[in-house]
Amino acid sequence: MIMAKSDEVRWEIIGTACVFNRPTTDQARKVKSTVVETMISMKEELWGHIYNAFGQDHHLLGVYGTLLQVWTVFWIPNLLLMVVDVTGRPTALLRYKVQPDKNRPVSKSKLWTAVRVAIFNQVVVSLPFTLGLYYTMEWRGCGFHPHQLPTFCSTLLQLAFFVVIEEIGFYYSHRLLHQPTLYRHVHKLHHEWTAPVGVVAIYAHPVEHVVANLLPAVTGPVLLGSHLAVLWLWMTIVIVNTTVHHSGYHFPLLTSPQFHDFHHLKFNCCYGVLGILDSLHGTDKPFKSSKASLRHRPLLSLRPISQLIPDADSTEKSQ
Repeated sequence: MIMAKSDEVRWEIIGTACVFNRPTTDQARKVKSTVVETMISMKEELWGHIYNAFGQDHHLLGVYGTLLQVWTVFWIPNLLLMVVDVTGRPTALLRYKVQPDKNRPVSKSKLWTAVRVAIFNQVVVSLPFTLGLYYTMEWRGCGFHPHQLPTFCSTLLQLAFFVVIEEIGFYYSHRLLHQPTLYRHVHKLHHEWTAPVGVVAIYAHPVEHVVANLLPAVTGPVLLGSHLAVLWLWMTIVIVNTTVHHSGYHFPLLTSPQFHDFHHLKFNCCYGVLGILDSLHGTDKPFKSSKASLRHRPLLSLRPISQLIPDADSTEKSQ
């Protein structure tokens, strides 16, 4: 009886302790608040370092900081891709090529021409454009200071809005550039590459670079009056995405380049980024009837997409 009673008392004590130590709603809120405050602090600290590096000068940060950020994000992956395209090494990466019989190796003279045009667009064209963008952002009341950074949820919502605006802007400006006169005098330069490489993303006539590359990308941030840091984040996404889509490689875990690569191959279809407006206007019909449409998905395997979904000819030969 004594042993039974002591056991009963012991379990009551343990149960009481569990009840009192169970996280309450207030405690959960405090933990959540602490995590959020820590993230905000880290975000503000990181942007604070950048802000201070430019002497807290909004003009320097908004113009030259933006140019430096864009150039860095563009050239790091493109220099790596150029090494692969020119040397053919490492050979293991060549099996991911979308058009395996093209650019093996790439023409050095043709590539150098593309590099020169890209640099011209990033300096001569983008410098005055970015200057105008800075004054527009000042007029819109966009934030520059670390304490003006938006919340995580707000940033996600803004990015979603930018995606929609870019799709609309790029699709219709791109279709406009395919009108005979504009194509002949402006857009034809970009289409010299039927099998594109990364740097070809901005191998374009200056008018095209402004109308189809820059304006659709920055319109969303300007409309919402977004913080400069959000613009930088968005431009990073845009640059990496367009580099991947022009790279000529369908690498694992990255977005699929099949849609835009098909546009370079066939010219008269697949004008957008996401393909939503192409589907709406019926400008993706040739793509949908091709093998490329079946391959147009993120590659979640180390096996090349061309092996997972082989061409009909390859299948017949293997049989």
